Amino acid sequence: MKNPFKRKPKVKKERTVSVGREYFELIVETLIYVFFVNTFLLQSFVIPTASMEKTLLIGDHLLVNKVAYSNSISPVGSLLLPQVKIQRSMVVTFKAPPDMEKEYVKRVIGMPGDRLRISDKKIFINGLALEEEYTVFKSDDYGAEFPPRNHYDWYFQFPIDLRQTQKNPDGSVDYIVPPGYYFCMGDNRDNSFDSRFWGPVPANYIVGKPWRIYWSYESNSDEYLTPGFIYKIKDLALTVMRFFTRTRWDRTVKAIK
Repeated sequence: MKNPFKRKPKVKKERTVSVGREYFELIVETLIYVFFVNTFLLQSFVIPTASMEKTLLIGDHLLVNKVAYSNSISPVGSLLLPQVKIQRSMVVTFKAPPDMEKEYVKRVIGMPGDRLRISDKKIFINGLALEEEYTVFKSDDYGAEFPPRNHYDWYFQFPIDLRQTQKNPDGSVDYIVPPGYYFCMGDNRDNSFDSRFWGPVPANYIVGKPWRIYWSYESNSDEYLTPGFIYKIKDLALTVMRFFTRTRWDRTVKAIK
């Protein structure tokens, strides 16, 4: 007599999807995920010049939060990550007004409608001196974005339609930041190509907020700005060889303020 409680041996199901197709679907899913994150949420960025010293150093690799600010155009991202309004002294990433193919990292100094004046390397906002503990004045050529300039005729450098000014009783001239624009400058004031030379940044040019340094590698501008495929391959090989000796471990996962 057969035992009614005896389990029937399991029959192994035949594979309905090939291994090749499984790997293909995994690769596609990964690419979609990376594309989604890079398009709507986060973006990587490397600092190639000394314009933001000492806040950011050449070779700092950043993660940029693309939905941090309230002018983000991503409805998907705004549901996933909180947003804040852009305020003075915040560090921002934006499309470069003089060259939309590039992106810059600078600090917001002037808000829309502000009266801004620079006198003897001091910034005045609406008549009051701005306290800036983050600034340095280091005008050496190494890693410079442009040849150092020792003058501050900054409001004559950018398009005339953005040069609204106001003359004060003492003869000084204040620059008026237009509505919908931000006046952005590098922390290393003598070594930064910024709003003093190409004008204020339109709000819709702002990409996001530099969030954290995920890797910092001691290097110089030549390693990032020198063109040529052969040079890039050589530089990559040297980076691998020097990874442990040149990595700034104390800056890894550092928040950006």
